[in-house]
Amino acid sequence: MFEIPAGFNLPSSVQKTLKKRDELAAQLAQFQVENFDCVPQKRIGDRDTHTPILENAEAQWNREMKESIKAGKDFKSLDDYLAPFEKKASEYGVRVKAQEELIAESDKELIVAIRQVHGDLVTQAYNAANEAKAAYVKALQDAQNARAAMAGAVNRFCWTVTGGNKGKLEGVGFGSGGRDGLGNDLNVWQATTDGRITVDTMRALGLVNQWEGVLMLPEFEDMVYNPENPLAEEVGLKPSRDGGTHECPSCGLRLNAGSRRVSCIGSKDARHTRATFTSKADLDSERHPNFPRARQNRF
Repeated sequence: MFEIPAGFNLPSSVQKTLKKRDELAAQLAQFQVENFDCVPQKRIGDRDTHTPILENAEAQWNREMKESIKAGKDFKSLDDYLAPFEKKASEYGVRVKAQEELIAESDKELIVAIRQVHGDLVTQAYNAANEAKAAYVKALQDAQNARAAMAGAVNRFCWTVTGGNKGKLEGVGFGSGGRDGLGNDLNVWQATTDGRITVDTMRALGLVNQWEGVLMLPEFEDMVYNPENPLAEEVGLKPSRDGGTHECPSCGLRLNAGSRRVSCIGSKDARHTRATFTSKADLDSERHPNFPRARQNRF
C-alpha cells in the first residue's frame, strides 16, 4: 500500500481518499483474522497442503457419526457435511483477491490526490525541518547550559564540605578526572531524600582518597549515606569535635567520643551504635585548617 508519513497537514480531499483506503485495508485484515483457518497450509515435510477448516469439519463429522450410530439415528454423508465448509474455504481466496484489488484502486486514487497537493507538502516538510533544527539547537544549548550549571553547583558543594580544599585540586583520588568530578557521567551525583549523598558519589567526586582518607570536614561527614553501616545509619550519631559521650538507644551504654571507632555490645537481635568520631588529639594536631592529620577512610 501507498503510505504517507505522519506529520503532514493534509487537505480534506486527500484525507477522504486516505480514510477510504484505510477502511478497506482494515476490513481485509479483520476478514483474514476471522477466517485464518481457511488458508491452505503445508506441514513440515509434506508436499501437499491442507485446509484447517476442512480437517476440523471432517473430525467433527466423525464424532457426530459415531454418536448417531450409537443412538440408531441417520447421519449425513461426509460430502454433504463438508459442503458448506468447502464453500467457505473456496470463497476465501476469491474474496481476499477482490478486496486487495479494491485497495489497489484506492491506492491509485490516493496517489492522484497527493500529486495535486505535492508542492504544498514539500513546503510543509521544508518548514518543519527548519523549525525542528532550530528547536534542536536550542534544546542542545539548554542542555549544555544545564550541564555547566550542575557542574558548577557540584563543584561548590565539594569546595564547601572540604573547607575550600577540593576546589583547588583536579582529579583528586577516585574522582572521574574533572574539577567537579562529574566527567561525562552525570549519574555519579546521587542524593537521598533526607539531604545526603551516597558513598559512591563521595568517592566519584574525590571527597576521599587513598593518601589522606576522607577530605570532608568532620561536621559534614554525616551527610554521607552509607548502607554498608546500617547501625550508624539507624542511630544517627554525628561526629563530635568536642569529645564527650553518647548513649546507645538500644542498650544504654555510654560511648566515649574520644576514640576513632566505638561499638557497644548487646544481644544479636538488637540494633546498637557503631559510629566514628574525631579524636581530640587529631583536632589539636591539625596540619591543615580544613582537616585533621592522618584521617582514616571511614567509609
